[in-house]
Amino acid sequence: MASLAVVIAAFAVPVLTVEPTAPQAAEVVPRQDVRVAVVGDSLSAGRSGFLGNGLDDESWMTYAKGDGIAFAGGWARAGATPDEMAAAVEPIENVDVLVILAGTNAVRTGRTFADERPAYERIVDTIGARQVIVAGLPPYRWKPTEAVEYSRALQQFVVQEGWRWADPWTFARSGSSWANGVSTDGTHPADAAEYRRLGLAFRSIILSVVAASPS
Repeated sequence: MASLAVVIAAFAVPVLTVEPTAPQAAEVVPRQDVRVAVVGDSLSAGRSGFLGNGLDDESWMTYAKGDGIAFAGGWARAGATPDEMAAAVEPIENVDVLVILAGTNAVRTGRTFADERPAYERIVDTIGARQVIVAGLPPYRWKPTEAVEYSRALQQFVVQEGWRWADPWTFARSGSSWANGVSTDGTHPADAAEYRRLGLAFRSIILSVVAASPS
């Protein structure tokens, strides 16, 4: 598997991506576990389609946690839009990092980022994490242009809010489409091996955010 490294671009706040061809940097593991909460859709929910049923081999957090990262909980359900997530999520105590991976179902149902913008604010306010990471959308075969436009508007909003924008999908993307073999349905990673790659990308991103944060 290609190695991973985190690259921080020169935006108003760090923009975190994972370059699959770069040499892998040594992880900086925190002395105490970082408590990470997850909010999202089927991309985070696992095989059962609901994160509340527990992590499994198609939950990216399965591969991100451990050795300095603890899963603090969260909410993710297949088919959910950000607005539905915001209505369902509940407060979680003592969260260091919140990861939001949301928006594909908004695109699927014809909603724009402007429609969903308040939902991201509500999610962040409800969880109350010390750091917030919002991930870009993966490729979406059925509405590729709309997915790119949504993700671009989401990134601008995240930067304005002072949160961390992350792109864990560099391994998965070829232009606005999925790279060959990474997805079979045009919406999700194909199997557990691809979710593992996604989880390792998120792990690098999370540890980079923690290392760059004031102690």
